[in-house]
Amino acid sequence: MRQLKQAGFTLIELLLYVAIVGSLLLAVVTFYGMTLDQRIKNQAIAEVNQQGTQVMDQMTQTIRNATSITTPTTAASGSTLILVVPTAASSPTTFALNGTALQITEGTGSAIALTGTRVKVGSVAFTNLTRSGTNGIIQISFVVSYANNTGRTTYDYQKTFTSSAEVRW
Repeated sequence: MRQLKQAGFTLIELLLYVAIVGSLLLAVVTFYGMTLDQRIKNQAIAEVNQQGTQVMDQMTQTIRNATSITTPTTAASGSTLILVVPTAASSPTTFALNGTALQITEGTGSAIALTGTRVKVGSVAFTNLTRSGTNGIIQISFVVSYANNTGRTTYDYQKTFTSSAEVRW
């Protein structure tokens, strides 16, 4: 009698290989998903930081170049900042929140949005910290959050920006 030797895999070997390959694929897909979520989160953080810093820089520069502060009055706070600037065509310059966008209005011109549609601005506060003998000091505070239209928590990010500037004139 001759023994027949058949080449191939046993059922246990096949199941073991499938389990190993499945585990490796699961690890790769999980890693890819986590990397994608982190990239999306980083984009939201970068957008908020970029637009918040840009708006803050523009507001502080405008305050420094202004000749006086109209609103808010000394020792008062408000959600609107009105400045008298040296350029007649740009005076008064107004910073105000319209919905979720921070806007600037120069002179009799129309309002221009300082923030894009990817972020929302809220909790805007301008505090006049002017003391006698100073030209005028304004403290600015606002919150910028990423416009999360998807409902995914990956996109949730907000940051509070606070600064102050003194009128140089």
